[in-house]
Amino acid sequence: MGRLLLPSFGASTPLWIAVLIVIKWTGKGLSCPATCSCVENSVDCSRKSLDKVPVSIPLTTRELILSDNKLVTLPILEMSYLNELVYLDCSHNLLEMGLDFTFPGIVKLTYLDLSFNRISFVTPHTFSQLNRLVLLNLSNNPLLVEVKDRSFDSNPLLRFVDMSDCGLTYIGGELFRDLRNLHTLKLKGNPWNCDCSFLEFCNWLKKTDVVYPDAEEMICNKPELLKGLTINVAETKLHYHCLVHLDFQDFAFLGLLAIFIFFGGTLVAWLVGVFAVIYYHPVTKVDEELEEEEYSPI
Repeated sequence: MGRLLLPSFGASTPLWIAVLIVIKWTGKGLSCPATCSCVENSVDCSRKSLDKVPVSIPLTTRELILSDNKLVTLPILEMSYLNELVYLDCSHNLLEMGLDFTFPGIVKLTYLDLSFNRISFVTPHTFSQLNRLVLLNLSNNPLLVEVKDRSFDSNPLLRFVDMSDCGLTYIGGELFRDLRNLHTLKLKGNPWNCDCSFLEFCNWLKKTDVVYPDAEEMICNKPELLKGLTINVAETKLHYHCLVHLDFQDFAFLGLLAIFIFFGGTLVAWLVGVFAVIYYHPVTKVDEELEEEEYSPI
């Protein structure tokens, strides 16, 4: 077998550059970041005081742990190359996600932990590229004040969602309605505003088969009338206050209104009759006089 002949540098400079680029990317795809520890397809970069995600994560990584660092953002483009990633732990960082943020399209990702961060919003765009997501942990994001309706429409396989100990005051009744695989939902420790707009979600909780194990810790913070009550107890009171119901005072008011309408209608009818008599009586009298003159003998 003959020897492998490499092209001379002078004759094939562009080819050498291409070879070097391939070698560099191959090295990145197979090497372990200097600050992390790697075992087979698992990369652990936790507790390294990182403010950026390492750029040399192996492309074959299936489990990536970035917890307990100082990460503010995730490199969307670089992480999109991690096509084999199944497990991602970004907990205990400083991650922020605005209204326009879209999570990197890691197509095989099933486990995502974003707990203990600074996430403020979740929109239908946030996790729209993670259609295989099964477990999502958003707990302990005190700045998380809004999860918009239909935010999980692109995640039909979700089975476990944790949004406990955040800043949520309201959840729409349609947020989880189409998640047929949802099994466990954790919502404790949020300052719920149990007003009439919250009734639809309370109704869903009452009818669903989804398990919410911290039901006794799901407490209303507003209004004052329901403050301190669990959502399950508040749901009954919301039905009474928000849906149409009649008390004794309501019946009394309706009775008085009916009497007023009756007598008012009678009075109006009488007045119409009086004015009709006054208006038509002179005309009738004049007609009778004309007829008498017409037929009277000369």
